[in-house]
Amino acid sequence: MPDSDIVDAPREPSTERMTTGPISFAVDSRRVLIIVFVACVSAEILFFILDLVINHQRGSEIRAIRRIFNTAREGSLPSWFGVMQTFVIGMIALMNFILVSKIDASVRRRIGWLLLAIAFVYMSADDDAKIHERLGTASRSFGFMSGALQAYPSYAWQVVVGPLFVSLGLFILIFLWNELTTPLARYAVVVALGCLAFAVFLDYVEGLEDGYVLLLDNTDWSKRSVEHFSKSIEEVMEMFGMTIFLVVFLGHSMRLGSSVSVEFY
Repeated sequence: MPDSDIVDAPREPSTERMTTGPISFAVDSRRVLIIVFVACVSAEILFFILDLVINHQRGSEIRAIRRIFNTAREGSLPSWFGVMQTFVIGMIALMNFILVSKIDASVRRRIGWLLLAIAFVYMSADDDAKIHERLGTASRSFGFMSGALQAYPSYAWQVVVGPLFVSLGLFILIFLWNELTTPLARYAVVVALGCLAFAVFLDYVEGLEDGYVLLLDNTDWSKRSVEHFSKSIEEVMEMFGMTIFLVVFLGHSMRLGSSVSVEFY
């Protein structure tokens, strides 16, 4: 039979992409939050141990391998974890902004969550690109600031960018204290900010010319070990503080969106 005489039979509509109704998932929010917290803290402890064993104690003779696990160094696996964790917090804050917008919340709440989303996304970029450290270094070239910065005993970024970070910390504390509904979540924010403040204190001590003199004079630790583990503890404290923010923000999202329905069209 000629091809021109062949007529395709009408096809039945495909049902592969059709669903019989909405799909729903029941999530135990408390269990999810515990899993997220335990997983993040376990990873941070593991990073510290791997840094100690493989990097500091030279468990590997290959320098490139040691640098993968160097908690105190940019471009390492712990550094990647910290950057990604902070970015995810920013995305959850953005989700909270969308949720409060959908429930007709006040403008103050919407702006607050939007600013938090921008702040944490920026902090993830800052952590990866070392923006505040480089701004501090660059500011030494500015004539009107060079004199004051030369007199400052530690890193210049603490003078240049430090006040902005302090203002951001106060904003986070005031906004979340009013936004969060449980005392546990509020005090968790205080602990998280305390971890970040302690990390900045360690950074300040690191920048001092004789910041570790008391430890070096009263212990048999080497200067290399003290400097390294000061930086390592600083990074782990930052990651732990961010883990608390992650759990608090995620828990708030679950409360706001306890019965969210998403439709695609």
